[in-house]
Amino acid sequence: MISATQVLQAADDGPLKLESILKVLSAQFAAVPSSKQLVRRRRLDTFDRRLEAAGLMLEHQIVAAGERLVLGRSDGSGTMAVSVKDPRWPALVDLLPSGPVRDAIAPVIGVRALMVSSDERRRIQRVDLRNGEGKTVARVELDEPASVAASPAKLTVRRLRGYDEQARRADRLLVGLGLRAVEQGEDQLPGPAQQMPVTDRAVPATALLAVALSGFLATMRENLPGLLDDVDTEFLHDFRVAVRRTRATLKLGRPALPEVMRTRWEPAFKSLGDLTTPLRDLDVYQLDLPSMSHWLVTADPTDLDPLATHLGRRRAVARRELASSLRSTTFRRLVMQWAEELAWLQDQPEGGGRKALSAGRLADRSISRAHARVARGGALIGADSPAGDLHGLRKRCKELRYALEVFAPLIDHAARKRAVADLKGLQDVLGRFQDSEVQRHAMRGFAEEMMAEGTTAGAVLAMGELIGHLDVAQERARREFDAAFARFERPSSLQLMHKLGGAR
Repeated sequence: MISATQVLQAADDGPLKLESILKVLSAQFAAVPSSKQLVRRRRLDTFDRRLEAAGLMLEHQIVAAGERLVLGRSDGSGTMAVSVKDPRWPALVDLLPSGPVRDAIAPVIGVRALMVSSDERRRIQRVDLRNGEGKTVARVELDEPASVAASPAKLTVRRLRGYDEQARRADRLLVGLGLRAVEQGEDQLPGPAQQMPVTDRAVPATALLAVALSGFLATMRENLPGLLDDVDTEFLHDFRVAVRRTRATLKLGRPALPEVMRTRWEPAFKSLGDLTTPLRDLDVYQLDLPSMSHWLVTADPTDLDPLATHLGRRRAVARRELASSLRSTTFRRLVMQWAEELAWLQDQPEGGGRKALSAGRLADRSISRAHARVARGGALIGADSPAGDLHGLRKRCKELRYALEVFAPLIDHAARKRAVADLKGLQDVLGRFQDSEVQRHAMRGFAEEMMAEGTTAGAVLAMGELIGHLDVAQERARREFDAAFARFERPSSLQLMHKLGGAR
């Protein structure tokens, strides 16, 4: 097993001279250099850098002998590789060759696609370090840029099993050359720039709201290219979340924001959210279909193949329609005018709102009112309450969750975290209740469409089993509601929410 002990660079990020490296290593080893090899290295990760967050590094390496995927830790340890042939990026994990590399990254990246985060050409030269008996006890790898925009030259000392001390000795010799250790993740691409949050409760409320809304707009813009190119389903999901948060923030900010935010921009973002709903719903059905196949008792999972085909056709139509709308002049103008509106709002010394309301006062008011609506709505739900009442309560819970998120910079972090955990339990039950009902109605609709198209009886019967399972799941969620609401309204939770809502 080979792994890195340390990665080094010149103190000024300049070039590294092989002659000097060989000279210093030769004091204690027989240093035997290999010939240089030209390598094209494509660093791969998801858009939200899931591999980096997990301490993993994946590269698509192209050399004269062929191509391979190389996976290791960010510190250079635990390397494994698999041969590939002309892969195309972005790509979902299912398109990678079966084996340990795919098995290792699949749980980390989930439904996200791998994308090229950096593309460099490098010159690699290996130096074997041998002891007095002629045995190779460590290796040093000189990694130099071969393209203009590539990162600085690096030197990696790789230890061999059973010879850790020799590798550490090589480390000490090289540090004597004036090299510096590269911190883990130092060469990673920076994330998107973010505005500093507003933490002063006394500033105008619109200052905090403008920062939050500008952040949501940045998220929409960042995810739009991946959404339009259909890279993976999370681009649409994250775009929709930013739209929902924008709508929630505009509603929370009504007491402080100009009237135009309510009359023009709230309807505009509702329409934008509605525009994205059909495609997102179909994404969810497709993503859930493999797990749904495990619900079947009498039917075979292959009986759902016609449903998968039907969903694919409907999704293709919905995607074309959404992409056309988001590429339109109307949408581009909407984004440009919204950015101008936010820029104007940020430039107003008093926030430009209808009232001189402080950020702290709006936070207290919004959280306390949102919690009161949840408490009232939940208390009114009884055994005979229609499904619509539970759906309405779910919306109220979302409003409270958004209030806790938007005003997070102004409230106690630990208290907010506990409050969100309490709220999440109730949201989970309400979410399962509503999702089961929506999916059940959707399955009935799909079955009717497929029967009109002449689908197989097996497919219809299998979908009937899915509908029956969803019926049971909804009833189970309904039975769990009372206990979930009681936990949310227990005295310690109420005290916490009153504190977050400004009660002193």
